[in-house]
Amino acid sequence: MITEAGEAAMPENGGPAVRIMIGGGPAVLARPAGALLVDDRGGPFHRGVLADLGHTPDQLRHLTALGFDPYTYAAPAERVPTLAVRLWLDQLAVSGPVIDGAAELTVDQERRLVAAIHPTGAAERLVVDVDGTPTLAPGLPAQLVPGTGPALHSFDRAAGVLLAELVRRGPEAGEAAAALVDVLNRRGGPTGVLALLDRLDPALLTPIDGPVEAPVDAPIEAIRAFAAFRRATERGAGPLCFGDELVHGRLAATAADSWIVAGGGDHALATAEALLTGNPAARVTVVAASLGTAAVHTARYGELRRRHVADDGGDGRLEFRTGAEPGAVTATGTGRYAEGGVEAEGYAASIGRARTLPFAVGKLARWARERRGQVTGSLLFDSDRQYLGYRLHFAAEGLAHQVDVTGAASWFLPAEVFAPELARQVELMGERAVPPESGSAPTDLGPVAEQAARLAAARQRGAVRETRTVPECWA
Repeated sequence: MITEAGEAAMPENGGPAVRIMIGGGPAVLARPAGALLVDDRGGPFHRGVLADLGHTPDQLRHLTALGFDPYTYAAPAERVPTLAVRLWLDQLAVSGPVIDGAAELTVDQERRLVAAIHPTGAAERLVVDVDGTPTLAPGLPAQLVPGTGPALHSFDRAAGVLLAELVRRGPEAGEAAAALVDVLNRRGGPTGVLALLDRLDPALLTPIDGPVEAPVDAPIEAIRAFAAFRRATERGAGPLCFGDELVHGRLAATAADSWIVAGGGDHALATAEALLTGNPAARVTVVAASLGTAAVHTARYGELRRRHVADDGGDGRLEFRTGAEPGAVTATGTGRYAEGGVEAEGYAASIGRARTLPFAVGKLARWARERRGQVTGSLLFDSDRQYLGYRLHFAAEGLAHQVDVTGAASWFLPAEVFAPELARQVELMGERAVPPESGSAPTDLGPVAEQAARLAAARQRGAVRETRTVPECWA
């Protein structure tokens, strides 16, 4: 069971330690031999509403070597059916022990690394002793609130960065830092923090020279964006959501007939497609600074234009507005949303992903930090310097545990652990490893499957290399 303190106690009938992989999808190819797979099958391949991927067999031809022949299911220039990929992933999952559910890692009262497993639909949790290094493949992180950024992915994170900056400024900001702590302890939220900032000396909020995690104005602007998002929700305007909620079927496309989709990547295009196919009356405007190169090279983009963009002979239900990055959510006095010079009843945010720790290690990180320990990270490569993911190290009270993260999540280095510059280097490395002109991003089906297969092969050869920096060949 899991105690309220967040620590796990092994049941009396606990069995032997098991090797474990938490999360799967195409990254299941990285599962260590004989490892228990815990995956909730909650991703776009199993719960998504889109019938087809954004890619063709020609774009996925490399998967043939990994056991999936896309040409079996579609012509070379057609889109591959999602159902075919689901079947392949299910076959991979059941090739070893598997539980449909979720899991969290922590340290039990006997100081052992354990996994608390929550089987889907079951009331009881199963706690197992973990053997070796767990592998995580949690998929894409949560999407961002418009007006924020990957490193300032939550109000708590933005407030923490702001507090750290005030503390760094020394005694002159001590009173302001204490007041901010008081607001946070009283759970004043974004509105309370902004009210405090309005009372502070503006000089305390002016950026200063020195190595800082983020300029002081960045967390403040993020907090303003969180406040705007909350206000829009509370005003009872139309549906305000993240694109994933529509693509994964958690929100019906019929919730509104006019929509703004904020973002220019393929996930924004998938959101637009979910709206257009799920609601024949829907009219959608995609608003972004620009459309991503990988996104416009997908089969999805071409099909959306042909079917729904008036200038391309479509029905006129889809429009693209580019040239400016979407800012904080704006709700009008008439209960609509405004962005990019248009207004709509519904708003779907698909602007980017959070650089946050995977959910499965949340308790493990808390265990280390509450005991004045450390959470650190490193990058993993094979002997050919191909990126395999990252490794997290949790150390406290003389104990040390490590967890490997691969798949789509591995391209979003947690801001709580990795420096911003290293995160940017990994992002650029991904653009070189998977050229956007291919129509794929490093987080897409094909690249994730290939990365996972390389990780499995490198482990078998003993060729996994751990480093704190990106190899010079990727610079």
